[in-house]
Amino acid sequence: MPSIAVERTIGTTKKAVLGGLIGYNTEKMGKQKYKRFAISLRERGKIVGGIVGEVWTTVLFIQFFWMEQKYRGKDFGTKLIRAIEDEAKKFGATRSYLDTMSFQAPGFYRSCGYKEFGSIEGYPDGVTRHWFTKAL
Repeated sequence: MPSIAVERTIGTTKKAVLGGLIGYNTEKMGKQKYKRFAISLRERGKIVGGIVGEVWTTVLFIQFFWMEQKYRGKDFGTKLIRAIEDEAKKFGATRSYLDTMSFQAPGFYRSCGYKEFGSIEGYPDGVTRHWFTKAL
């Protein structure tokens, strides 16, 4: 009889779950394209901002986006978004999605053409999590 185990380290289980999921997805959808990459903003060799994302099948998922405060509001963020979208298109992406918190940058993503498709309230201090998507 199978048993359920709670684990404080995730490495072994994550590897097994990911392997099983990839196998199942391949069975249902065929071999899929998957590419991770990053775009950075640098000044004098130092990374002062950047985006990390991945393309799976034809969709870019923007996982992480950060920029030092002094570079914000100067169009660098828009240029980084364009750069990751353009790079994703080279891998066949036709859509992008991301999530952000209400205290982070929902207005910025809207200004870049992203449309909100969902949100969850209930985070501490009245924070809401927002999901956005955009056709590339």
